[in-house]
Amino acid sequence: MKLQELINELLDYGLCKNILDARDLVYSANLLIDIFGEKEFKREPTVPRAVDEILEDLARVAFERRIIDSDDYVTFDNFKAKVVDAIIDRPGAVIDKFYRLYKESPRAATDYLYRLSQDVNYIQTRRIKQNIIWRHKTEYGEIELTVNISKPEKDPRLIALQRLQPAAGYPNCRLCKENEGYRGHLNYDSRSNMRIIPIELVGEKWYFQYSPYSYFAEHSIVLNERHVPMVVNGGTFRKLLAFLDLFPEYFVGSNAGLPIVGGSILNHEHYQAGRYVFPIENAKEIPVGETGGVAVSRLIWPLSTIRVRAAEKESLVAFAEKVLERWANYENPALSLYNSPENIHHTLTPIARRDRGGYVFDLILRSNYANASYPDGVFHPHPELHHIKKENIGLIEAMGMGILPGRLKKEFELIGRYLEGEEGLAAEPCLEKHLHWMERIKPMYKQGMDANLFISEEAGKVFSEVLKAAGVFKMDAAGEAAFEEFASDLLR
Repeated sequence: MKLQELINELLDYGLCKNILDARDLVYSANLLIDIFGEKEFKREPTVPRAVDEILEDLARVAFERRIIDSDDYVTFDNFKAKVVDAIIDRPGAVIDKFYRLYKESPRAATDYLYRLSQDVNYIQTRRIKQNIIWRHKTEYGEIELTVNISKPEKDPRLIALQRLQPAAGYPNCRLCKENEGYRGHLNYDSRSNMRIIPIELVGEKWYFQYSPYSYFAEHSIVLNERHVPMVVNGGTFRKLLAFLDLFPEYFVGSNAGLPIVGGSILNHEHYQAGRYVFPIENAKEIPVGETGGVAVSRLIWPLSTIRVRAAEKESLVAFAEKVLERWANYENPALSLYNSPENIHHTLTPIARRDRGGYVFDLILRSNYANASYPDGVFHPHPELHHIKKENIGLIEAMGMGILPGRLKKEFELIGRYLEGEEGLAAEPCLEKHLHWMERIKPMYKQGMDANLFISEEAGKVFSEVLKAAGVFKMDAAGEAAFEEFASDLLR
């Protein structure tokens, strides 16, 4: 297709999706022709295709015309974001519309922003649909797993180019508010087509946005205006509940504030939220008791979790602070739970949601203690599990959704062929880390089985062990007894 036709198609897409005001059509057209170095434009209506198809063709034209100097996916994605930014509202207009809709209902406002984030290709829906998703039944309930292939793997050429780029100090990190509208570069994803909403949490200025990777429905990020480190304290609990007052249909949770157990970004305080029911919500409860209007239970869940409910926020916060203080000072050498005032290893991963008119906290007990046997962390995926999951067990995984690396798509396919008789594939370098697992599961595989289903089931068993490894009170007699004692002591 010719450039003029592609530009017209993008304009018509914007009009069709109501992301381009008809009054801004000429203005947007002129922005677009300037990006491509054109001097003239002729308006000819079209029937637009999906936005990712239009943007892919526009990026290809830009590469052919040497407007961009590489056809790697980072350069293409950054250019696509720049192009689509020419047809969407500026941040102030988006904020105004969000809060006009918020007066109708929080749902109307979030529906608008979520749909906008998809329509402008910030959330790349078509790529996300490529992710491999399945469920796995365990003795403690059902968990979910995702092989994340929505972000293309870097090829060696791109890695080599990125190494030549100078280090950048702006924005400070990928969560800072300064990302909005940032064009990006070879080492940094563009945020040209991102829009964020200012909100207030307990007197502090925060921002609300959607995640481009969207691991679950309406996956959103709540970020502090200031570039300050992650922390879990009484203020965290109050801010999580304040968020629920703004968006009562969402859950919201915080990663722990310590390395190993704190997820991948610890240098900028943020929470994750969304409209989704995670496996942990369906975990069975063992009632512990009630105190001061707060109902307390512990969960049958691999990561030891205290669930607390209350109608009144301050009593819930006060009890959550008590759990944090007790856990921060807890030791049990028999279970490798060590701590000291000088080197605190214990913290919480808190998750909040509304329930029957009140509030609920799931307080997941975490420890980042490491020793010579487990230098990556005693309560971290152990080495024999790293072939499936080596990364930190953050908030999403702790709630029962395994985000597994994209490399597994190819590796699982090769393992399937190995199980079906191509034993020479065991020599493939990418399968070396799986060999101990492949030898163990091969006798269980029978010819005629669906290899994909079999491997998925066995990978689910491995991820269940990953979650158990991260649990501080193990699901055995000693762990259960210690957990019961700890939970009961909270009522004293």
